[in-house]
Amino acid sequence: MKKNLLLIAPLSMLALAACNNSETPANEGEEAAQAATAPAPVALPPAITSQATYRCADNTIVHIDFLGDYEAADIRVGEKTAVAVRVSAEKPAAPAEGEATPAEAAKPAGPLKSVDGMTTLSGSGKQIQLKLADKGEQSCKSN
Repeated sequence: MKKNLLLIAPLSMLALAACNNSETPANEGEEAAQAATAPAPVALPPAITSQATYRCADNTIVHIDFLGDYEAADIRVGEKTAVAVRVSAEKPAAPAEGEATPAEAAKPAGPLKSVDGMTTLSGSGKQIQLKLADKGEQSCKSN
């Protein structure tokens, strides 16, 4: 056993000595160029501002998570663990070049709509107006 270990040790040291650990100047230039170009900042998703449970006119229970500055919402019908439908405000049109944007124009206006346009939500607080994809528009009140 000791003989095998004595034979393996010099061979492994020879293999490690064959490794080249020196850096080439070409690689240093590429790394410096990559470090100089920082990646673009990543926009985080909006945080949950408030959560509420509503009972609609047809006795449907709806759980809503309002996101950001009421710019979007996740709607779950029935159970809290149901699949959410995301509704969001339409983005305001970009101003012409050189024009300043007032703070009021930057806020979304109108009802929140889903991507397919079948689900809409307007209002917040104790009473909302909700139109689901398979139902008409109805008034919903918070518990």
